[in-house]
Amino acid sequence: MSTAAITNLRRQLHEWTERDGNRKFLEHDQEAQLRESLGNPQRRPQVHVAAWMLGTWHLGYGMHRAIEGDSKGFDDVRIGQALRRCALLLRERHQGPTQRRAGSKRLPFSRLHGTWTALLGLALHDPGAEPLYEMLRDEPESTFTDSEHLPLFTRELLTLRAGQRPTLTPRLGPYHQPLLHWQGDARLFALSLAELLTLHLEQTSGAGAAFDDPSCRLFPIEVLAVRVVRDWLGLPMPKIDHPMMFTNLVTMTPPRAWPQHELVQRLERELQRRS
Repeated sequence: MSTAAITNLRRQLHEWTERDGNRKFLEHDQEAQLRESLGNPQRRPQVHVAAWMLGTWHLGYGMHRAIEGDSKGFDDVRIGQALRRCALLLRERHQGPTQRRAGSKRLPFSRLHGTWTALLGLALHDPGAEPLYEMLRDEPESTFTDSEHLPLFTRELLTLRAGQRPTLTPRLGPYHQPLLHWQGDARLFALSLAELLTLHLEQTSGAGAAFDDPSCRLFPIEVLAVRVVRDWLGLPMPKIDHPMMFTNLVTMTPPRAWPQHELVQRLERELQRRS
């Protein structure tokens, strides 16, 4: 069933990238909007939106190229990740970190958007994601709803990465088991991660679905993020026996260096100015 689901999602991704309206709106229109709005203080909200949407195009298009065997697709993926990470951090700067710390407990962006971007940042070794990791790691547990299993799991992964003890709570739902076996039986740990990937494939569409985004429908971001965190901590990673771990998105080696992109560089300079 998992293999059939992957085949179906792969076809859907191909259709998504081939749709002329998607390319025009998400790539061409948003790039034009971004170029027009950058540097204009009156258009800051447009910068955040355009960067996020343009990043979504690059991520989805890059994932399509990579899963079909083109390793250069990972350049598009990384550009998309950088664009969306800048979009979230700029939105936080626009609100003002002091205002947020002073009283507001809500993130200045969708928690699910933050979760996708943090997990992708870990999986892709994003060199600019540390401020986002810190922001998500500091979120109080009381602000999470009972259905936000994946965002809470992401917070605990970032907590582990920081060398701190995670909070093992039933509110993690299906994500409780991998943390429970984090330093225990390797077989049970691997099985719990494989079960998460089966759940992943069940949550790629529909209202509130945890992986309803072109960047992560086929990319096992939660398991790759776990692998990166364990490597960071010097812990071994068992083999995960699941079809999602055997597509080109996982088995193919991306180019070593992150690509340079003019709009990403301009966004990062804007972030520095707003610091």
